[in-house]
Amino acid sequence: MMTSQVEDPIPRALASTPSSSTSGCLSGDDTSEDRLLPSSLAAEELQLALNKEAGEEELQKAISRCKELVLECDQCTPERKWLVRHLIELRLRLQECKEALEDPEHPRNKSSGVSNRTVRGHHLVLQPLLRSTSSRYCDHCTGAIWSVVQAWYQCDDCGYSCHHKCLSSILRECAHVTASERGGYELDICPELGLSSQKYMCAECKTNIPIDSTWSEARKCDYTGLYYCSACHWGSSAVIPARIIHNWDFGPQPVCQASLQLLRITATRPLINIEKLNPRLFTLVHELNLVRRLRNELNGMRKYLLVCRNANEDHLLWKSVDIPHLIDTPGLYSLQDLLDTFSAELPSKLHNIAHIFSQHIKVLCEVCKGRGHICEVCSNEEVLFPFDANAVTCTSCNAVFHKSCFSRKKNCPKCQRLQQRKEQEVLVNKNDDDE
Repeated sequence: MMTSQVEDPIPRALASTPSSSTSGCLSGDDTSEDRLLPSSLAAEELQLALNKEAGEEELQKAISRCKELVLECDQCTPERKWLVRHLIELRLRLQECKEALEDPEHPRNKSSGVSNRTVRGHHLVLQPLLRSTSSRYCDHCTGAIWSVVQAWYQCDDCGYSCHHKCLSSILRECAHVTASERGGYELDICPELGLSSQKYMCAECKTNIPIDSTWSEARKCDYTGLYYCSACHWGSSAVIPARIIHNWDFGPQPVCQASLQLLRITATRPLINIEKLNPRLFTLVHELNLVRRLRNELNGMRKYLLVCRNANEDHLLWKSVDIPHLIDTPGLYSLQDLLDTFSAELPSKLHNIAHIFSQHIKVLCEVCKGRGHICEVCSNEEVLFPFDANAVTCTSCNAVFHKSCFSRKKNCPKCQRLQQRKEQEVLVNKNDDDE
């Protein structure tokens, strides 16, 4: 099987925004140095209202002065580039100021006390005004969020981001709520019904999607099989659980924003039972079969470590395992587990954990060594443990034998001995009753 590295399975949503053509010098590739006030404009600092607490009248004057300076500067100079960007910020600040006057609950009003909102399951937290070089876009209106001047919120659960002005218009349910209600992934590969079944409307916002013979704005989500408009589907891509489970296919597919957020927050949750959904995959994928064997071994070792005083004092379990479900529930896999298996990262990680646990049980800890077993068939002095690759455990009495020895015997020796003891007790009891 292929073991090459793959790209980020659930990449961050990217929305391309064209650079402003104003003055021909505003670029999207801004560095932190570009955002600093040019030394040649230092004398204009007060008139340009760099103070974030400026009022409406002061902002109007600053906008007028900024326009004058833009016209005075030569094209494509650092000064003009900075002034154009600052002019946009001033206009956004003025808009925020006007919205704050109209809305008493606007976060800009310190007396409002509004910092958290709950809308459609989203636990939205007001974000601080910070100067940032990273691009962020509103999940509702798709407009850019100018974090230095605009009040905006982000959901603590799914990462949904939006302007303050968009709060009342949110249509998308929180991905955390959707995942909790559904309890698992969509297991059919792109269950498409067609745009006509949606009445030619976006599956999320219900806006009409124009379509003609040569072109359509409809964008299909490979996870849900539904069609969305460009405001709800930004062209992001992610690996699809159903394609992995059925075809071991890790190729990123286009998904809508709602599906992207759902896949992102559930990526580390153990929701996939391959033994139930597609057990044949273990015979076809060597790495996956290796992971299953290692996880079963670690689950057996875990039972020894849980009752070992020395292991508990050293906190061996939680120090060695950062993902508990890997050894607690070996039959369940998360989407990230499968990705790490494909990249060969998970087998290597499990090998290291197994070595640490095995050293403790078989070499370092006398208590754990004393809980080993001796094969009753061959009477070899080798100490066996249920999790050993060459050992097998009787399902009736839990006795441990070599696999080769157990295969030669038709019946378990311990089970036979227990059965004989039981028959003798019954016979003794019967004789006592006769007397």
